Amino acid sequence: MSHHKTAAILVIGNEVLSGRTREANAYLAAQKLFDRGCKLGEISVVPDIQEAIVSTLNRLRDRFDAVITSGGIGPTHDDITMDAVAGSLGVTLLEHAKTLELMASHYGHDKLNDGRRRMARIPDGARPILCDKSICPGAHIDNVYVLAGVPYIFESQLDSILSDFGDSERPFIRREADVEFPESAFAKELERIQLGYRDVEIGSYPRMCGNKPCGKICLSSSNRDALDKAFEAVSAMLEELRNQT
Repeated sequence: MSHHKTAAILVIGNEVLSGRTREANAYLAAQKLFDRGCKLGEISVVPDIQEAIVSTLNRLRDRFDAVITSGGIGPTHDDITMDAVAGSLGVTLLEHAKTLELMASHYGHDKLNDGRRRMARIPDGARPILCDKSICPGAHIDNVYVLAGVPYIFESQLDSILSDFGDSERPFIRREADVEFPESAFAKELERIQLGYRDVEIGSYPRMCGNKPCGKICLSSSNRDALDKAFEAVSAMLEELRNQT
């Protein structure tokens, strides 16, 4: 099976946009995808509105190899992610029989109410995404992976699909250099280094400005040799600046 080289994350939920909930799932996924060598190209956050979910999902599906969604697959009226994904792909929602069996065994047949049955629905043709932390599945259909919003469930579901992404033999590697200069002191030379190492992503991230500037220059690549050479160039540049002060 070919692995997804690029991905986007679609976070769904009014609670994130209102500031009630600090988003953690995209942050976690970004780290895990980086370690797999899969390039995360975009993180989008949309409200619990079907039109917003569908339009954003369609855009991301066309642009990236895969889209991972987070949130909106619970038992309440505002959990509409499965509906939106099914609508985007032009399929219906079906109750997943195995999930219903597990729910009935876990809760009892008399406790299998409409809300719980709602969480057993996945798009027709989807593969259920199962994990150790929840009876209720996510879903994988086409290039879309629908995961829960609850962080510990999201992480468990994500771990179960990571083998579809990137290449564990060619992970991205990161190196960092501490900086004690204003960015303006090295901006031109850093650009020159970046132009010389196209396989390496180089970024400058200040931590403090003013009289005591400091920060880091971060380099990342799946090409270890190019990364090491670029890091040596950055280190030499910083050493030259230190000698000038």
